[in-house]
Amino acid sequence: MPFDPNSAKKAGKKSKRGPAKKEGPSIKEKMEMLYEKVLDDLLVNQEKLTKTERVKLFVTLSNYIFPKTKSVRDQFTIKQLKKIDKQGFMDRDPDPTK
Repeated sequence: MPFDPNSAKKAGKKSKRGPAKKEGPSIKEKMEMLYEKVLDDLLVNQEKLTKTERVKLFVTLSNYIFPKTKSVRDQFTIKQLKKIDKQGFMDRDPDPTK
């Protein structure tokens, strides 16, 4: 009995694996849809929020939207730090900014 389209069809009907499963939306996709709904609701109802709630919302969302900035030391500060390092331990002022 050769394996041809007819015998393949019969073998497929006898298979115990069941029909092919369709994949639903993943957790990430569900979370994205949920975030979109929540943000849309916030935009529509933003007038109902108090000023304090608006500020908290703005600050919280800003952390996710805008990149964090790194502190940058200017040349003057670097020279001052090198100067302080060259001084002896006992010769230093208690306040390193002087």
